Order: sequence, then structure tokens, then C-alpha cells
Amino acid sequence: MPSKRKILSASLKDQCHKKYFYGEESDVEKALSDLESEAARVFHQIDHSETLPTPNTFEYEMLFVHMLIQYGRTAYMADAIEEMVDKTIRYIYQNELRERELAFDQFRAGIEKSGRSSLAMTAQQFPFVLDLECKLVINRTSEEFVTSDNPIILYNQLLSFKKVGSNTGFACKGLEIFFPISPDKYLVFFDPKVYRVGSRNVSVVNMSQISDVYELNTLQVCSAAENVYFCDSAMDITALHRKAAPYRRSRKANVNVFPGYETEEYKRELLTTHCEDIRTNLKISCIRLTKSAKSWRKSFRKQKSQPAVVVRNEGLCEEDARFRGLVETGEYHPWEFLLYLKERFGGN
Repeated sequence: MPSKRKILSASLKDQCHKKYFYGEESDVEKALSDLESEAARVFHQIDHSETLPTPNTFEYEMLFVHMLIQYGRTAYMADAIEEMVDKTIRYIYQNELRERELAFDQFRAGIEKSGRSSLAMTAQQFPFVLDLECKLVINRTSEEFVTSDNPIILYNQLLSFKKVGSNTGFACKGLEIFFPISPDKYLVFFDPKVYRVGSRNVSVVNMSQISDVYELNTLQVCSAAENVYFCDSAMDITALHRKAAPYRRSRKANVNVFPGYETEEYKRELLTTHCEDIRTNLKISCIRLTKSAKSWRKSFRKQKSQPAVVVRNEGLCEEDARFRGLVETGEYHPWEFLLYLKERFGGN
């Protein structure tokens, strides 16, 4: 991406790989290897049958787990977390830096094992994606899907008009998640109360318009840290990069400061941090806002005072908070949220 070169025979050995990305310990690599083995079996079934697993099965839940793991384990996400920490710490200690006559560019703050931290933070978001629906999009055009070294795209068409802050937290109303799994298949996770993806009650969507493929490919170029991957040597990647260039993110993370009040003893402010969203004015013919979502958005835009974040499922957030408290007391392990729900509410 930085050089904009098209390389047709690159070695795969070191692609999307960094030595000791999760630290020198082997526990994370072993756990990921086990998860990838399970995911590979599920994706093989999807590729062979061109259908999704039945909802509420282990195989279906694996799609959500694998998506989260893939999102959190990239160098881009690790860098974004580092950037958030650095910007936050430098803002908090800016007066001390000036007193010590240190310029901002001479000071950097960070965290150890950012790759491990990024993966852990993302894995903890599993409860917040349980109310999303997943559909399989199959590319029936002559143009292939591309992918990148940062392939999981979080988007929000419902709240695209909101330019301050992020609209793509895992608990946000209107969230969409785009995950390419092959040159002709995408997984699309979405808020079912906001979007209709393809036909109702059908888990597979056939994509027949090349313009829709271009839209998804543009997202991948916007998201990529360094590399975009494709199979067709005739792919006009230069034109795709040119289309995506205006929407490429100039930074990975943001820190917003909102004023509070100040006394002689202290100054109070509100700091918020978030990853920078991708905004491409996305339009895909098989994804439509529901009538109720359009009505809600119209009413929401008229509000003089709007919340910084619109939560999709407050009840799920409350259950997650309760569950984390029980984890701290040792009643559950962090990965037992589904067991917690089953024991609390019954059912499968």
C-alpha cells in the first residue's frame, strides 16, 4: 500500500506475520492454533455447501469468535491501541512535559505486548455481538473480492451522518461487520433491527452487481495497513486504490477532549478514545435500512442533544456487566458467558 506497487508473485511466508507479536510465551499461539483448526473445518463446510451453519450451534458461534479474533490480532489494531495510549498519556501529562522542557515528539507512551492486549480486549467483546445476524454473500460477478492485512471492516450506515467520535463499537446500534473469507464469499454480520440483507429468512445472498463488489473492495483498500491481496493478475488495483484514496484514514486512533469545569485546585475534563472509523459513503444494493430504522434516524437527527454512543442492546450490556462481576468473584471463567446466560435464563 505505501508504495502502491502490484506484486504478482509475493512469498506468503511472512505475510500478516510478526515474530513474538503476542510476546515470547507460546500460550496464545497454541490457543489460536486450536481455534483456527475448528474455524477451518467450519469454513470448509461453508465453501463446499455455500450455506451457513444453523444458528445457535457451535459452528455458527465459531463464526463470531473467529471474526473477533481476526479483528483483534492484526498489527493495525495493536498500533491503534498504542496510538490511543500514547495520545491519552501525552495529553494528561502535557504540563509536566512542558515543565521538563520535553517536546511532544520526544516522548512516547505505550503498553507492553500490544498484540496480546489487542487480542484480549477484542475477545472480551463476544457478548456484544450475540444479537447480530450473519449472512453469507456469494459473489456471482466476474470481479473477485480482495482482502487485506486488516480484513475485518466495522461500518455503520445508519449513523453515517455522525462525524464526531466512533459509530462502530461492537455494542453500537446500526453496526455492520464485513469479513471476506474467499475471492467469492463474504460474511456480513449486522444489526437485524436496522438492516435487511438480501431476502428475509434466507441466510445466503447472491451478489450480481459489480458495483457492489467495488464497494466492498474499496473498504478493504481503506482498511489495509500495508497490503491488499488478490488472485487475478489482471486486477486493476491502481484504479481501486485511486477510488479509495480520499477515504483512507490519516490516523488510527483519536482522543477527544470535552470541557468540564475548573477550580483553583483542579481541572475536570472528559477524555474519550476510539479507533478511527472508515467512512466511504457505502452503498450496497442488497443492504437496505428497515422502515423503522429510517424513521428512528429521522427523529434522532432532529434531537438537539444526542448521546455520544447509541447502544444497540442495553439489556445485553447490563448482563455483560453482571457477568464480569461474577468473573471477578471466581464464579465463572471469562469465556463462559453463554453458560452464564443459559443458567440465568434457561434454554439452549
